[in-house]
Amino acid sequence: MKYTLEESSPSYYGWLVVASAFAATMIAYGITYSFSVFLKALYSEFGWTRAATAGAFSAYALSHNLFAPLSGWMTDRIGPRIVAATGGLCLAGSMILMSTISSITEFYFYYVILVGWGVAAAYTPMMATVSRWFTEKRGLAISVSAAGLGTGSLVFSPLAAWLISSHGWRFAYVTVGVVAFVVFIPIVLFVRKSPEEHYGQTNMVDREVDSEQPVETVRAIHFTFIDALKTRGLWALSFSWFFAALALWTIMIHIVPLMTDRGIHLTTAGFLAGLAGGGSIVGRISMGFVSDKLGRKRILLVALLFQAIMLFWLLFSRETWMFFVFAPLFGMSFGGWAGVIPAFPADYFGLKSTGAIFGFVIIMAGLGVALGSFLGGFIFDLTNSYNYTIIMCFLGTLMAVASAAFLKKPEKM
Repeated sequence: MKYTLEESSPSYYGWLVVASAFAATMIAYGITYSFSVFLKALYSEFGWTRAATAGAFSAYALSHNLFAPLSGWMTDRIGPRIVAATGGLCLAGSMILMSTISSITEFYFYYVILVGWGVAAAYTPMMATVSRWFTEKRGLAISVSAAGLGTGSLVFSPLAAWLISSHGWRFAYVTVGVVAFVVFIPIVLFVRKSPEEHYGQTNMVDREVDSEQPVETVRAIHFTFIDALKTRGLWALSFSWFFAALALWTIMIHIVPLMTDRGIHLTTAGFLAGLAGGGSIVGRISMGFVSDKLGRKRILLVALLFQAIMLFWLLFSRETWMFFVFAPLFGMSFGGWAGVIPAFPADYFGLKSTGAIFGFVIIMAGLGVALGSFLGGFIFDLTNSYNYTIIMCFLGTLMAVASAAFLKKPEKM
């Protein structure tokens, strides 16, 4: 097949890279979102507390923090193919090994080492790579790639709930692992680091000369990682993602136990968790497209405020219909901001150190995930209720709004 250099063309190779990134994020975050579905089965069988069980996800988030900048650095130097391949093997292997656990030590080990590296090596390199392939359509490309997160939840959460109910949690883990292995094979085959690598430097020079892009786009300023660290924009972005991730992942890790505690059957709760992921697909793609027209900061603020509203709704949700209202709308809200926020590093700091800068921002998000996941279980163990956990997430979302309000594109000295 002959590929064109025009981003708007369906035959532009960058869209195949987007498809690869979509599949990688679908597997990586399908596995992470399904943690909530497995949570109750694990602590019920082994007698662990909710805080101790959810603590494995917090430990994963911390290890992911260490691995994310490393995977970004490796991507900048050796490209995404090898990095993504190791991530896929670790994700598939972790799920298969999870089916054999008999102690909480094994549980923590597989999540900290294998899932930690697997997600870091799948998400950070792939999203940074998509940014390298696009300028005019970057928001849309990023949001389509990030829609894999929602698709992962839409597919894996109901699948895991059905497998656990029908065949037990050990069989469910094996099935998820096999699916992960199969899907990652074409990802490794088709992804390319950049247009220059695929088309050749000469063609890319011709593309720049013939392009109708404004001169300022071609002459964009590219920050080094150290330069970016000195800007207000990077820290505002990092703290906004920290608080948004804290609120989001606290809910997503505990949403299935929360709903089953309120009388929802496990398979229905798993479907609703997947429905939230489905809603996020709509939010990611639509807001990514709109952000190319209206600006990403504006979309980010609106989506975060919408998330706060839905958390307020969740606080009072008790009936099944209320959860059916909450799930897709909450998904649209977090999909809205999650679909645009990965584009900020390339928008604000250029492409020179996109992988490293993106990896640093992911560290801050990972800290929010780690803190929120543990606190959600800890607060429940203290109060025997998720109400205070939801209030914490509501306040965290408002802090994310406040941080995002300070976002401003930096100027290199």
